[in-house]
Amino acid sequence: MGFWQQLGGKHRADLAEYGFQSIKRNLAFRYFTWRWSWSSIRRSEQMRFLLRHSSPLSIVRCALAAADLSDDTWSGMRWPSSGKGSSADATEPLDSGTEEDLGKMWPKRDRWLYVFAVRLLWRYATRHDPTRTTALPEPLTGNPLPVMSSGRLISQDLANSALELAAIERVLDGRRPASILELGAGYGRTAYALMSRYPQATYTIVDIEPALSISRWYLSLLFDPSRLRFLHPEDAGQIASDSIDLALSISSLQEMTPDLVAGYLALFDRASGGGVVYLKQWLSWFNPVDKVRMTFDEYAIPGRWSLKFKEPAPVQTNFVQAGWHVATLPSPGAAAVALPAATQTIQEPVA
Repeated sequence: MGFWQQLGGKHRADLAEYGFQSIKRNLAFRYFTWRWSWSSIRRSEQMRFLLRHSSPLSIVRCALAAADLSDDTWSGMRWPSSGKGSSADATEPLDSGTEEDLGKMWPKRDRWLYVFAVRLLWRYATRHDPTRTTALPEPLTGNPLPVMSSGRLISQDLANSALELAAIERVLDGRRPASILELGAGYGRTAYALMSRYPQATYTIVDIEPALSISRWYLSLLFDPSRLRFLHPEDAGQIASDSIDLALSISSLQEMTPDLVAGYLALFDRASGGGVVYLKQWLSWFNPVDKVRMTFDEYAIPGRWSLKFKEPAPVQTNFVQAGWHVATLPSPGAAAVALPAATQTIQEPVA
C-alpha cells in the first residue's frame, strides 16, 4: 500500500536521525499521541470534550499550575506528519523543511497548551479508570515529555490507555486474558498498560516495519521478553486458531483497503474464538495516498461476533469504540486473506 510505504519511509528517517531513545518526542506523534496548537485549537474536538467534562476549578488548576517549558526539557521535539492525529483532530499538515527543525517550531505558547490539555485529559481519565491504569508510572524509556501533575510525571498516552482499558474491561466482563493479540501497536503504549494489568498474559503484536522493531525495543526493555511475540503480517498464520483471549486494534484499520481490513478481521476471527475483540477506529477517514475512504460501519464484522457495545470514544469523539464476544464455532464463509509482506527489519540498539 502506498500509504504504508510513505509512512514507513518517514518512520525510518526519524529513527535514522533521532534514534529509538526519543520515540516519545517524535515517532509517537505518528501513532496515537496528539499535539494541540493555538492556531487550530478552535477545531479540536478533543479540547471541546475536555472543557465540557472539566469543572471550572479543574480548568483553573490545570492552567495555573507551574510547568517547565524550557528549551532544555523540551529538546528533541518535532511535529511529524502521519495522517493519523493532529492539533485539529483530523489530518496533519504536510511535512516541510522548516517543521523538521526540532523544538524551534514548537513555541512555548504551544508547549503550555500541550501541558494544559494533557492535565485536563489526565484528570478526566483518573475519574474513569476502574483498572487504575493511571496509577502506573510513565516509563522513562523513550524520553517522555516533561508534563507534571501533583508532583508526578503524567502522559496523554497513559491517560488514553486508561480509557481504553476501561472499555476493554467491559467486554471482558470479569475474565482475565492469558493471551493478547494487538494489530498495529505503535510504539507499545497500550501494550504497556495491558501487560501491567494482566501480568500472566502473553502479548503478540502484528505490525509492519519499522513499527514492529520500535515496539519490540520498547516493550522488551519493560517486560520479560518471553511474554512477547512480534510478527510481520505475512507470519500471522503462526497464530493458532482459538488461542487468543483478547484481540484489539486501535487506529489502524482506516489506513487499509477493504480487502486488507477483511483479512485482519478474519485473522481476529480465527485466532480469538471463545475470546473477545476490541476496536477503536476513526468513524470515517480518507487515505489521501491510496484514495480510499473507510468508515467504521463498513468493516466486515464476522458473523459469529456478538456486539456488546458500540459508542463514540471518550475524548477522541471522531473515533468509535466497540467490543464483541467471539463464539467458539467458526464464522460461516470465513476465508484466509493474504496479508502484506513486511519491509526491512530495523537494527535495534543494544539495551
